[in-house]
Amino acid sequence: MVVEDRTTVGTTVYPLSPIDIAQGDSHIMFVYFYRNRDCSRPFMPTEVLRQGFHVTTRRFSVLLGTLAQVDGRTALVEDNSRPNKPRFEEKRHKMEFSELERSEYAWRQWPQDLDTRDIAEAATSKSNTCAPLISVLLIRFSGNSGVAIRVKIRHSVLDGLGFTSFMSYWSAVTRQYRGPCSAPIELTRYRLEFDRDLLLHAVNYSPTVADIHAAEINDTAALEDSTTPQAIEPSSMHVIRFSAQSLQRLRRDFGSASASVSVNDVLSVLLWRSFTRASSTSTHTRILLACDVRKRISLSPVYMGNASFPLQLSTSRDQLLDRPLSEGAQLIRNSVSHVNSNYIRECLEMLEYNKPILGADEWDGDKSTFFCCTNCSRFGFYDTDFGCGTPEKVMIPHYLTTGFSIWLPTKDAGGIDVVISMLDSSFDSFCLDRELLEYGQIIL
Repeated sequence: MVVEDRTTVGTTVYPLSPIDIAQGDSHIMFVYFYRNRDCSRPFMPTEVLRQGFHVTTRRFSVLLGTLAQVDGRTALVEDNSRPNKPRFEEKRHKMEFSELERSEYAWRQWPQDLDTRDIAEAATSKSNTCAPLISVLLIRFSGNSGVAIRVKIRHSVLDGLGFTSFMSYWSAVTRQYRGPCSAPIELTRYRLEFDRDLLLHAVNYSPTVADIHAAEINDTAALEDSTTPQAIEPSSMHVIRFSAQSLQRLRRDFGSASASVSVNDVLSVLLWRSFTRASSTSTHTRILLACDVRKRISLSPVYMGNASFPLQLSTSRDQLLDRPLSEGAQLIRNSVSHVNSNYIRECLEMLEYNKPILGADEWDGDKSTFFCCTNCSRFGFYDTDFGCGTPEKVMIPHYLTTGFSIWLPTKDAGGIDVVISMLDSSFDSFCLDRELLEYGQIIL
């Protein structure tokens, strides 16, 4: 529901949905690397980028708002008289862009500002109420050799589609400039929907007045009292590349028996099996998939709120590893096919009341291996052209939690780079997994 505040001109309130609130204080972050191919000056001028950025934030006006409690619910509040200014910073680095290329864009070679680990801003902090919902860091490499653009957006405000739509609009606006004083052409094809009621109405769900989930998250005293410090086992992020040809072969080898099984289903099971096999001897294992529901319900394809719902499957370690991979792929496809309005409505209720999500197993956490897949490979990251060419590489900073993976497209169309975080003690076994190496190549 969009609420117009009659007491303050130009104020709009968007109450967040339970799936928005469940994102907590997390952010969506990607880094775009651009190489200056002809050493032209200036390369991606800062003022032109900045102007295009501010035009785009006005189009994505929710990013100029603040998160606040309104009538007992967490809401996104836009106040045109007092916009929440986004952060746009520029820094220079002594490194040549070619050094990154030679390292295959390994995180250890990144400028420290790009790969900072303290990326989360505490939602419980009073100072966070007016924290920017979007920030940009522009890094210029030595010798005019290239730039990196890190964009960070609050996950509760936009999801992956919203993020890439923002980047597409920003780059398109910037391309329209012929100089710092030129006016951009309005891009009318970008019709955007920010009203969270579109999702709730599509599945006939009415949230309660009290924001129970947010209230429990924000109870910092309770968290501090109940949290016992534990030793954290070292973990690292790695990249497994699957070429378009290997993905076709994977689909042919394990998914051809059923026309409904997709290559994503097969790849999810392949990674789940390899991760479980390399992990400890847990008796049970589970996988969490993010399922975009825009095409599964009557929801606008330009809905910019969070629309990817969790789908969790559990099984014993022996069943996952002993049965054919094709059976696991069919299991995932059957589960995805049951994601409908009823499922989404039940998920919303469980998220709102902070209950375990549908499909969660009851196994002891110490005896269960957890693996999560978020597929971003369908997004057009490599179409983001600010007028000086498309990016050489798009990557996430080094921040994933152990057991999580994000799928990104490769620059060569059709391939997938799987970024995965796992315990250092498991990585050697993972590197020797014959089933995985039959189709994928570990490049980082």
